[in-house]
Amino acid sequence: MQEADAEVQRADERLVLHELRLGEAAGRPLMAAGLPGATTSVGSQIGRYFSLASLLPSLLFVTWIVALQGAVNQPLGKFSLTGLKTALSDWSPTKIGLVVGAALVLGFAVHPLMYATTQLLEGYWGPRPFAVRLATMLALRHRGRQLRLEHRAADLEVQADDQLDEIILSRMPHKDRTGLSDEQLRTVLADKRETERLLPSGAAVYGLIMAREAIQKVLDSSMPKAADRMLPTRLGNVLRRIEDSVGQSYELPLVRIAPHLTMVAAPNRAAYINDTREQMDIAIRLTFYGLAAAVVTTVWMLGSGWWLFLGLLPYAFAYIAYRGAIAAASAWGAAVKTAMDLDRFALYDAIHVDWPTDTRAERRRNEKLMNALLGTPGASVTYVRPKKP
Repeated sequence: MQEADAEVQRADERLVLHELRLGEAAGRPLMAAGLPGATTSVGSQIGRYFSLASLLPSLLFVTWIVALQGAVNQPLGKFSLTGLKTALSDWSPTKIGLVVGAALVLGFAVHPLMYATTQLLEGYWGPRPFAVRLATMLALRHRGRQLRLEHRAADLEVQADDQLDEIILSRMPHKDRTGLSDEQLRTVLADKRETERLLPSGAAVYGLIMAREAIQKVLDSSMPKAADRMLPTRLGNVLRRIEDSVGQSYELPLVRIAPHLTMVAAPNRAAYINDTREQMDIAIRLTFYGLAAAVVTTVWMLGSGWWLFLGLLPYAFAYIAYRGAIAAASAWGAAVKTAMDLDRFALYDAIHVDWPTDTRAERRRNEKLMNALLGTPGASVTYVRPKKP
């Protein structure tokens, strides 16, 4: 039941952030030369966010379909370079209008599905048995990768320590080592390792240290710590790591408090959160269209022989966009964490609760506050009156 509540709160948080991103741009007459200009003019009248996250990706998809239809004029037909060149070079005003219009209609149709598309790429595939089995298999695969990385990081740490110990022992006089027990010797070596790392002789282990830090960065930024929180996709695991870690030290779970936090965040930090989330939305939409274009291209060109491998181009585009979505998700998480660290006191003021005296008191009080916000029976917090200006 608690997990279900958390998922509901998480959905609310995503929807609130999605709504806060939306804005209207000043309109301009629909007069421009060429396809890019026409698209820019349309986009200026319907909003910057829609233009970037829906219209432009839709335009790329429609343009690809136009080129595909020119190269292969019917499904399962033969590929024609001449037809492809004609489709990409002949841009009459009528054709531009049709392409922009189709992109606009498609953009409006898929724009409300942004949240659902994000959920799909995160790995929330529903309760059907096949979907559950597939999600479980992929989540276990990510868990196995996590364990391998953890073991590799530990092995690299041991190797670096062993090499440093050898360097330290080679310079340690024999008389200093005699009379020391194994436990005492390990203590001495542990004390000298950090100093040895900074000396020129410590450069011998820099490669091991850099490799371990690179692995640790992957573990810390892209995977949830708890095994039962693992999701079947990389994007889902990055976002889940953010949800599980941001606010944890204050007992302010992000999935519960994000809608409240975004309402009181300082304007510059709220704008940065929206910008990073907008980047992620654009990358997710490009991933969606890239995958759709790969499927359409493969089916359409089944009769084109080796030209069928052109379907790998939109798939590669989708993969690059997906990795961009992962990077944007990490940036969004950093922005939300900054807002949590700096703006939670504005949140306390908005809820009319007192500022805690230390972090321990803050965690105790916030546990009660979260119960009150969740509507837990019997939950209670003490309010304070706002000071008059």
